[in-house]
Amino acid sequence: MAVTYILLVVLLAHIVLFRKLIFRWNVFGVFFIATLLFSIIGILAFPFFKPYFMKAFISFKLELITDAQIVKTQLIATFGFLTVLYAYIFGIVGVYKRLKCINHFDIPEKIKDNLSRTNFYVLTMAVLLFIFIYLFIKRDVLVLGILEGLLGRNPDAILQSRTAITSSYLYTIIIYNVLPFITIASFYLSLKRKVLLNKVLFGMLFSLSFFLILSLFQKRPLIIFMLSLFISGFVFKENLFPKKEKKVKPKKGKKRKYIMYLSALFALLLVLYYSATTYQFENVFQAATKLSEIVLTRVFGRLSIPAFFYVHYFPEVGDHYWFTNIGLLSKVFGFEHFPDTQTLFGHFSTVKMEGSLAINSVMDFYGAFGYFGLLFGNMFLGLLLAALDAFLDRLEKNSVNLIFIVFCFVFAYYLSQASLPRALLGYGFAFFTLVWFFLQKGFKVKFRRLR
Repeated sequence: MAVTYILLVVLLAHIVLFRKLIFRWNVFGVFFIATLLFSIIGILAFPFFKPYFMKAFISFKLELITDAQIVKTQLIATFGFLTVLYAYIFGIVGVYKRLKCINHFDIPEKIKDNLSRTNFYVLTMAVLLFIFIYLFIKRDVLVLGILEGLLGRNPDAILQSRTAITSSYLYTIIIYNVLPFITIASFYLSLKRKVLLNKVLFGMLFSLSFFLILSLFQKRPLIIFMLSLFISGFVFKENLFPKKEKKVKPKKGKKRKYIMYLSALFALLLVLYYSATTYQFENVFQAATKLSEIVLTRVFGRLSIPAFFYVHYFPEVGDHYWFTNIGLLSKVFGFEHFPDTQTLFGHFSTVKMEGSLAINSVMDFYGAFGYFGLLFGNMFLGLLLAALDAFLDRLEKNSVNLIFIVFCFVFAYYLSQASLPRALLGYGFAFFTLVWFFLQKGFKVKFRRLR
């Protein structure tokens, strides 16, 4: 326990010392806060709530985790996490010659328009055509997942439908990444020029995005999409029009609006968990209480537990996997693929079913390369985030660039529960970049002078 208290003090001291750097609208801030909330807090809190974790996650063999491994995990996670912080600071100072606290939504003037309407409509039509053809082919499993899975509350039907629908990598990338991007672009158009066509297009794309992401039968992508839309709406409505045209709203009214929106997202999360479980409730109060507990334990617990598994497994049970967990590299170079998240799920699971774990990028470097990766991998991650923030800071504050910044935040969020290669490819940063470039007028990215 003494080590845990020391690490808590050290972490809190860094948060207070670098609060102006962390709590800003920048990529690193999103990564830091997301990793802190979804992984680090759970890792440090584990010794205090171990009996509760044992009951809440009975599907895992948590009894295999020793007290020594708990302390080791806490040291590894905290060290790697702070390594990213200091590497980021080093990178920012190297670019700006000072520690600049970047705020990408610090927009002193009206948002400029650099969205190519022609490219937008071409991409939208191509995406819609592909989706309709694919769903027509997969219509049986889609109906199965909705009727028997979500509405019938049958987890097996949900899993079966999800596996069948996401068997196409292209379809998954389009629904995860491309469709949300063009949906938010259409949202911008509906605000920029309030004509019926733009409003109808946005309404159609939003409804389609919501339904198709829901049909993937995963809760996280839908919540991320809604949050991305919320952040984009906040930025556009605050900065799209000149100051004299904006209606001044009381701060209390704005706060109430944001609280209502976040409450609606939490309620949506409760409904999704309800549909994916077989719990029987006597009344609404009991259902809300139990489902809230499930949501909170999944948010603050389930994403932190795999860190202990990785420290327990590597290198005592199995060797560090280096690059062998990257499917693309295994196909290109012909070496045997090591599915780390599936392998560890099977090793620690108490039930005979296929599944996978979510591990953050900080701990993935340890699982892949050991202490060498823990240090140099997280140094590289910090420098990469610094380079990305510095690049985004140079972009002109126009429509397409701001949408891209929002999806860079999505990339940073996924680093809190996925390795860097998966966040770059599987969770779509590379595809966000391609769509962003394609939607620029004349395929020309515009920059601004640094202040």
